[in-house]
Amino acid sequence: MGIQNVKELGIRGYGIYSNGHLNNLVHLQQLETLSLIYCFSGFFPTMIKKLKMERTLLSWSNMDIIAELPNLEVLKLMCNACYGEEWHPNVRGFTRLKLLLIEDSPLKYWKATNDNFPVLELLVLKECRYLKEIPTEFAEIHTLQLIELTRCLPELGESAARIQEEQQDLGNNPVNPSCFAS
Repeated sequence: MGIQNVKELGIRGYGIYSNGHLNNLVHLQQLETLSLIYCFSGFFPTMIKKLKMERTLLSWSNMDIIAELPNLEVLKLMCNACYGEEWHPNVRGFTRLKLLLIEDSPLKYWKATNDNFPVLELLVLKECRYLKEIPTEFAEIHTLQLIELTRCLPELGESAARIQEEQQDLGNNPVNPSCFAS
């Protein structure tokens, strides 16, 4: 069978993203679930369905690499997975992404369109202490069912409510925003 048939993999490392050791992940063609902590690879197998990144300190501008993964359905960005205050996706990516979780992030400004997340169903934002607004274009994502906010600014809750109203105005099934203070 060999290691190339592995379906789930977790890697915890310090500084190994910069020396190219993780570039070989691209050869794991059966890999569907990957968890990276303290490390990052710019090369992923195309079969990846679930990706969790934690403390990877990836620039938001480099998220376009991940956006182009053709089978990605779940993306969890946790505890400084990305650094920087602004995220402007440049590609029409995340074509199959259903769940996006952003937790404990310095993100302040997020500019995206419904083309960036065309089939998103669940948006979870936890401890996004600086983010004040969800992109208003998310109201045009017909598949969006739930926006879950935990320990975020009140303005973010207001933004989710506006998306719900806009979806109703468009005749869509409105998203259900849930806010949790603790």
